[in-house]
Amino acid sequence: MKLTKIQLPSLVSLRRNKINLFYISALAPLTIIFLINPFNVIIPFYGFLLLFLKSQKLSEIEGTSPVQKILGTLVIAVSFFVYYAVVLVYPKAASYGAANYVVYLFGLLMIFFKLSALKESFAPLFLIVAATSSAFISVWLKPSLSPFTNDFAHIIVSVLRALGVNAYIYYLGGTPIISLSSLSGGVVSGSFVYECIGVYSVLVFSIILIVVLFEDASCLKVKLAYSIVGLLGTLALNIFRVTMIFLTDYFYGVEAGANVHNLIGYALFSTWLVCFFYVYAKRQALHAKIISFWKKIR
Repeated sequence: MKLTKIQLPSLVSLRRNKINLFYISALAPLTIIFLINPFNVIIPFYGFLLLFLKSQKLSEIEGTSPVQKILGTLVIAVSFFVYYAVVLVYPKAASYGAANYVVYLFGLLMIFFKLSALKESFAPLFLIVAATSSAFISVWLKPSLSPFTNDFAHIIVSVLRALGVNAYIYYLGGTPIISLSSLSGGVVSGSFVYECIGVYSVLVFSIILIVVLFEDASCLKVKLAYSIVGLLGTLALNIFRVTMIFLTDYFYGVEAGANVHNLIGYALFSTWLVCFFYVYAKRQALHAKIISFWKKIR
C-alpha cells in the first residue's frame, strides 16, 4: 500500500504518542518507590534513564499482538506481588522496590512492543537487577574483605589527624573503634565495621559502569582509564564520607553526626554518579576545552 502525504505524518504522530505513553507508564512506579523510601529509587531511576536513551530504537519497533498484550498485562499485575517472593530471601525488602519494577517493565515492554524490544532493554533491566543484588554480593564478600576494615580505619584516623583532630584507634573484640575528643569536651567513639568500607557502593558503581561502557563504542584504552579513575574515586568517596561523619561529631556533637551518617552516603554517591558519567559523556568536548585553555596560558 502506498502511503499518502497525510498518512505518513499520522503514522509518525501515532508512533510518537505510543513511545511517550510507554515512558510515562515506565516512570509512574518510581513515584511509589520514592514514597516508600526515597533512597531506594536511585538505581531504578538510573535504569529508567538508560531505557530512555533507547527511545529512538524502541520507537522503530512495531506493536505487538493482542495475546502478547494480555500476557503483558498479567505480568504487570503479578509485579505488584513480587514482594512476597523477595521477602523470603531478603527480609528487609520494601513492599514495592526494584524487583517489582523490573517485572513491571518487562510486562510493559510486552504490551507496547514485539519481543525484540527486550534485546534493546536488556542493559537497563540488567542494571536494575544486578545493582539491587549488590547487597547480597556484599554480604557474600564479607569474609574475604573484612580484614581490610582495619586498614581503612587507620586511613580515616590519619586523615583526621592531618586535619588537626586528635583521633586514635582501640580494639573491642577485634573490631577497630575510632575515638576522638569533640570540641564540647566529650569523647566520641564509633565502631568501624565491614559496612563502613563501602563495598556496596563500589559494587553498584561497578555494575552501572559495566552497563554504560558496554553501550559505549569508545576504544578499550579510554574505557579502562575511566574505569580505574571511577573505582578509585568511589573508594576515595567512602573515605571522605566517613571522615565527614567524624568531623561532624567533632564540631557539632554525636546527634548531628548521626543525622549526617543517615544522609551523606546517598547524597555523595548520587552526586558522584551524576558528575562522573556527565564527564564521561562530555569527555571529548571537555578535553578540547582543556587543550585550548592550556595553549592560551603557555
